[in-house]
Amino acid sequence: MSEDSAPPKLAGILTFPPEVVAALDEHCAVERLPRDRAICEIVAEYLRFKGYLRTRPAHEHRSPQGEKPEGV
Repeated sequence: MSEDSAPPKLAGILTFPPEVVAALDEHCAVERLPRDRAICEIVAEYLRFKGYLRTRPAHEHRSPQGEKPEGV
């Protein structure tokens, strides 16, 4: 695949309404997760709910001890 035909990257194309951002920030603070991990977990749970992913993760993807979530 050449550079011209490479699929577009997803980074930076998602935008959320302010109330969704506020809920995400609250979730990150409660779960002590950086925002990118929280988004991945939420999307993965949604995909499992919709049937695209059939199994739970093999291990929890939580912040290592001492890692600070974004915005905290």
